[in-house]
Formats: sequence, structure tokens, C-alpha cells
Amino acid sequence: MAALLASCANRGMVAPDLGGHGGGAGNVARGGAGGAAGSIAGTTGSAGTTGSAGTTGSAGTTGTAGTTGRGGTTGMGGTMGSAGTTGSAGTMGSAGTTGSAGTTGSAGTTGSAGTTGSAGTTGSAGTTGSAGTTGSAGTTGTAGTTGTGGRGGTTGAAGTTGMAGRGGTTGSAGTGGTAGTTGTAGTGGTANMCPLGGALDCTTAGALSVAPDGQVTDFSATDWNITTGKWCDAHGLDGSVFSYAGTGSTSTVAVDATARNLKLNFAVTAGQYAGGGLIFDSCVNAVTFNAVQFTAAITAGSLTGCAWQVQVQTQDQRASTATNPSGGTCASNCYQFPAFAIAAAPPATPMTITALFSGFSNPAGSAIPTRTQIVGLQWQANSSAGTGACTVELRIDDIKFITQ
Repeated sequence: MAALLASCANRGMVAPDLGGHGGGAGNVARGGAGGAAGSIAGTTGSAGTTGSAGTTGSAGTTGTAGTTGRGGTTGMGGTMGSAGTTGSAGTMGSAGTTGSAGTTGSAGTTGSAGTTGSAGTTGSAGTTGSAGTTGSAGTTGTAGTTGTGGRGGTTGAAGTTGMAGRGGTTGSAGTGGTAGTTGTAGTGGTANMCPLGGALDCTTAGALSVAPDGQVTDFSATDWNITTGKWCDAHGLDGSVFSYAGTGSTSTVAVDATARNLKLNFAVTAGQYAGGGLIFDSCVNAVTFNAVQFTAAITAGSLTGCAWQVQVQTQDQRASTATNPSGGTCASNCYQFPAFAIAAAPPATPMTITALFSGFSNPAGSAIPTRTQIVGLQWQANSSAGTGACTVELRIDDIKFITQ
């Protein structure tokens, strides 16, 4: 608030020069000695003092002039005229009143803060948090009322004008609500970690025992690694996919990363075969289970003209020259794996098929139990009666060992 400026007037005394009239001369006596000189002049009236400043005071009244002494009477030594009376002093003018100061304007009110936005919720591919609402702007303060001017004294100095009230401070803008934090995207399944394989070892100490759930693979995102082209289950069982075919026949195998299943495409010529499946990186001991289970469906073509089966690869029928992995023990007439014939062709929608170990053939006459030396699983289509032929696309999924 600005300071009030006060002006202060110096008040000087001015003496009006009003002299008293001189007394008249005495009359001269006839024939006598000259009368004494007339009475002395009346004293000058003192000047009225000037009214002091403030609101300018009314002017002091002028002292009345001294009256003239009367002339002495003529006579012997005539009497001296009496002196004129002294004029009375003028009265001092009253001071003007000082003007009152203007009142200060009241301050503006501050704007209220904006509310904070709610956080986004976390989820799989988290939903985005909604943005906070923006705070409303503060209302502008009302301007201070202007001070009323000081009332002028009677011809005195005008009262100092009241200072204008300060403008109300502008309300601060509401702070914007903080944007809701974006929900974090659901993390994709982490691929299972499995050993890289090596040489097959089906001894009691070297074989991998299957976990109680019997799971081999379901080709889920955690099981199938597109980059390495290998599957790996949560218990450490892993391996690769492969295909094979007889003369003139063809076979391709791939994992459908969208449908999450094993896709087998066979074209079997008369008297031939085609197949494909999984080769394990370690020898598996499934002695606590009594069957192999999986789902199957035909998504193109037909098995008409062919018979089909599921086979269990065993160490004693894998060639000793085979690699990736190595460790087969068969020296000649190899790959006569135990097989389970499936009576009916699967439909277009997946059906569950169970193959009991007791129903598998033993073409090589092996004395080693099949369940203690499993090194892979494969599916094969064979030409019927040596003359049939077929072209088919099979889908295999949810492979496991079970007890039924």
C-alpha cells in the first residue's frame, strides 16, 4: 500500500502597517506664552496574525486604529491632549482539517485446485488409466475500492487523495489432474527352460522320469519356441519335431503357432508310408503310466486308402549312427518301433485318442520294456494293402502319458 504523502505549509506572520494618527497641535494662547506641544501621536495598532494553514483559516481581523488624541485646551500652558487608544490585535484564523485517506481494496480469492485423475488399472494388455480432470481456474480477485479524496479544509490544503485499492490477485489456475497411469501390459508367458540334450541314456540313473501330470507338450507359448524350433515342457522334457517318408511319398511337419498344435501333411503313394512326430533330447522312463493320450483331427484331405498308427520310439531301435541326439543302440535292421493301430480316422474337430502300452506291437521282439526307454513319439500313415494312397493333413495336440 502506497504511503500517503503529506504536505506541510510553513505558516509565516505578516504584520499589516496600520499606524495610529498623530495628536493635533495645541492651540496658541492669545498674547500668552505658546501652549505646550500637542499630545504625542497615538501608538500604532499591532497587526492581526495570519491564520495558520491547514484548511486555510479565515483571515485575521485588522486591529482597529488608535483614536486621535483630543487637542489640548487653550490657556495658560494648555493641557496636553490625551493619547489615542491602542488598536486591538486581529484574531488568528482557524486551521483547515486534513482530508481522510482512501480505504484499501480487498484481495481476490484464490482458485480451487483441480482434482487428481484416477490411475489406470493393471491388466493383461493393461487398460489405460482415465485422465485426471483439470482443476477449475481461480476466480479473479475484486479490485480494491478507490479511497475517497480528503475533504478540503476551508481554503486549506486539499486532503491527500486516498490510494487506489490494490487489484485482487488473480486466482491461480487449478492444476491439471495427473493422467491415469497406463496399465502395464500383461506379460507374455515365459518360455520353459530345458537342457540342450546330448546323448541318450536310458539307464535307471540317466532316464528322465515323467512328472505326475504326464505332460509331454501342448505346443503352448510356454512350450514351443519358434526361434529354436524346439518344444520344452514345465518339467524339463524337451525335443524337436521331424518327418520322414518312403519312396515316392512326402511328409512335412510344423508347429502351428496360431492354432498351437502339430501339423502333419502326408502324401502316401501305393505300397509306401509317411510320418512325423517328436524326438526327445533325453531318454524317458514312463513306467508309472500305462498309456499314451493325444487329440487328433483331419483338417484337409482324407485317410481313405491308408491306415494310420501311433508309434513309440525306443533306444534299442534307434540307430547307433543317429545324431541329434546320439545314443541309439541299434546296429542293423533298425527303426522297428512298437506301434498302436488306430481303427478310425479322426473327424474335423479334435477327438481324444488313448493308446494303451499293452496294445503296442513289438516287431523287433525286444526284451527291454518299452516304457523304460522311450526316446520319441511319431504318427504314421501306411498304404492299405500295398495299393492304397492318400493325401491328408492331421493335427495332433495335448500329448501326455496317462494311467487308465
